[in-house]
Amino acid sequence: MNEIDFYSETSDFKKIILESRLGNRGNCISIMSGMCGEIFVFDQGQNTFPRYSCVKVPKPLRDVTYEEIANRFIRELELQLSFYHSTFVNWAFDFNTIENVPSASFRYWNGDLGRFMLENDLSNITKLSFTLYICAGLKHCYERGLNSHQDLKPANILVKDNYKNFTNLPKLDIYHFAVIADFGLANASIDYNVFDGSRPYMAPEQWKKEPLSNATDVFALGVIFYELITNGYHPIGILLNDYWPEPKNGNSKKYTRKESWENWINNGAKINHCPISIEPKIIFFISKMLSINSSDRPSIEEIMDFLLELIKSESEQSFIQIKSLLTHFEEQSPKTPIEDSWPYVSAKFNELKHNFKNSQ
Repeated sequence: MNEIDFYSETSDFKKIILESRLGNRGNCISIMSGMCGEIFVFDQGQNTFPRYSCVKVPKPLRDVTYEEIANRFIRELELQLSFYHSTFVNWAFDFNTIENVPSASFRYWNGDLGRFMLENDLSNITKLSFTLYICAGLKHCYERGLNSHQDLKPANILVKDNYKNFTNLPKLDIYHFAVIADFGLANASIDYNVFDGSRPYMAPEQWKKEPLSNATDVFALGVIFYELITNGYHPIGILLNDYWPEPKNGNSKKYTRKESWENWINNGAKINHCPISIEPKIIFFISKMLSINSSDRPSIEEIMDFLLELIKSESEQSFIQIKSLLTHFEEQSPKTPIEDSWPYVSAKFNELKHNFKNSQ
């Protein structure tokens, strides 16, 4: 039998192979394509917690050999494992080789933030706490070697809905946790001279191919924060999901072209249309996050302080509880190497690395 060229197969055929080879994952219910890989979401049944998981495999890249694609994917996984174990950062719990292609399994929790925003009427406290948890996850990663995630967007932020997962929680809107995922482009500007990202969230320095930093993610976070508080509007002035990545209901294809986003950057990345009434200090702060000059953007710590101040002004009880949660999870972050804390995960990853090192 001829060997399968997994990279060249259709997504539907890959789904069949993954369901067959990973029978304990349940049924594949959706397929998503990212910048560097494909994500296959599996439903493990309503009696399983967490119910949803996903399997990521690398996908073909133009002018990049299969060997290098595998190397980059393994490097992505290694970097992501170095950020273990934060409540606000997603990392793989298993690794497998599928038809000579590396794969990694992750918790998918309760879906991604993009879908969650569309399907739910979120309170101000929920929106603020989401943004705060994203900051906490980024801060954890920066302290462990992340220079720039480089593809921060709602689709790459998972939602851990603790209201569904646990009973008897206090009636506060702070228990939807944000979990940062998909590190396919993390530090890519340094490692591969790749400055790509998702156009609506790309910072000026990504377009100009200038050195990236933590501040690059702050720009993307500014867009996400604005989307959250405006129920899906991008600062460029459109309801983003109606135009990007594919226009809906006959809308213009203008925003599928990179020129539209480059022009927005070149014109100062200004907030062009505000569809709802927002406190001037919030608009001003988001404008700082969207500064063209990266050195003018606030730090992650400054953003967290600002968000905590806003939460406190709305609910003293929420403020006290969320401060306690952040302190608790920071203290719970393991201080020992992953091979000691999670030996199974470490062993499976070392096996994956060994397999591809020997195949080269």
